[in-house]
Amino acid sequence: MKVLLLSSPYISGYMRNARCDFVSLSGTQWYPILLGYCGAWLEKCGYQVKLVDAPAYNLDHKTTEKMVTDYKPDWLIVYTGRISEDNDIALADRLTEKIGCEPILVGPYASIFPKETLRKTRSIRRLITGEFELPVQDVIEGKADKDIPNLVYKEGDDVIQNPERPYLNTEQLNQIPFLSRFFKRHLHIYRYKTISEPYPFMDIMTGRGCKWGYCTYCLWVNSYIKGSTYNCRSIDNVIEELWFISKEMPEIRSLMLQDDTFTEERIIEFCEAKLKTGIKLSWSCYARGNISYDVLKLMKKANCLNLHVGFESADKSILSKIKKGVTKDGMTRFALDAKRVGLRIHGDFGIGFPDETRESIHETVDWACEIRPHTVQFQLMIPFPGTPFYAELKEKGWIKNGAPNYPELSMKELESLAKRAYRRFYISLPFAKQVLRNPYEMLFSRIETYCRAIPAVFWKRYIR
Repeated sequence: MKVLLLSSPYISGYMRNARCDFVSLSGTQWYPILLGYCGAWLEKCGYQVKLVDAPAYNLDHKTTEKMVTDYKPDWLIVYTGRISEDNDIALADRLTEKIGCEPILVGPYASIFPKETLRKTRSIRRLITGEFELPVQDVIEGKADKDIPNLVYKEGDDVIQNPERPYLNTEQLNQIPFLSRFFKRHLHIYRYKTISEPYPFMDIMTGRGCKWGYCTYCLWVNSYIKGSTYNCRSIDNVIEELWFISKEMPEIRSLMLQDDTFTEERIIEFCEAKLKTGIKLSWSCYARGNISYDVLKLMKKANCLNLHVGFESADKSILSKIKKGVTKDGMTRFALDAKRVGLRIHGDFGIGFPDETRESIHETVDWACEIRPHTVQFQLMIPFPGTPFYAELKEKGWIKNGAPNYPELSMKELESLAKRAYRRFYISLPFAKQVLRNPYEMLFSRIETYCRAIPAVFWKRYIR
């Protein structure tokens, strides 16, 4: 039986596989990790699998449809994006009617309002919420729809949503084949790049979910792995994959560990195990801005390169309201400690939180310029349906065209403030000195393009 996993084509530069979908002029493309894990599992179960990542390969609709039609899959697994949802559904409907395959919609975005999403379709009758490896297997193997956890399905004129299964535990996560091995067979790794990682790089996950899990704006903790949950592969299983990458994919220069948040406990376990192996591969991760100095030193010793950290806001009341769980002073100490040990930081700062003012935005930008992460993103805070952030703005009537539109701060003004923040951070003497110290970034990382891409394109395309 043949299964095709599809990340559909959309507009030029579209990036569906990140934590929020966006348009990038810098060429950023993250790996389709959730489709990849599903594909690796289905191959282990004995199915013939093909992965088509149309955005990464710049495939248009016509070319993608021909690839799918020529493959003639029995099952079509379609990963949906937020801004591309109607496009993704239309293509899946068209392919279903053309080749007679059985389609299933998956992904965090499909999990937000699954019944409403399924009602938009003509020919699609199944959608899976949350983790989808095992439910997809159950569907393909012919298990009755009513008995499959996480499945949302049409029955006559009704749409029925089944209860969700427990999240995959350590033993189950260990049973999924290595993502890197699956991508080595199915993807051209040089198609994937990001400003923060040496090229080429590889994405993997050592665990799923966020141990903190309270941030009011976060899509993933409100749709994919909900709440305060962090289920991990065994460290031996992770190290075995690192050995595989080192030996079988020597061209890989860095790993991006895509765990939602790499906790201190997990960091120590990973670093100590990696150091024992002698594997030199550099790596990066998502982390909270409260890691201790001693742990940061251990990370550097284990060849950590970069930390992706959500600083969000310098305003105490905003940090409290969004339930960030860390303080400005604590994050400042963390940033200085990371610099002391020689770690890079990619800092995410939000613009447009509830109760935001021009003064609080200026304070946040001042703070970013003070602590000087290696690279930054000043992100207009788009309210994702299903999050407390979205619920608050919707109740108060502060959403317009999918973006925040506050009584005292319109979306247009927020965008203008973000553009100025980018110019202030990147068009500066400190940043010029940083680039001159490392010409590689100027030549290959395309920071200048990245700086233009985010403010100039992101919101224009995002809120359509």
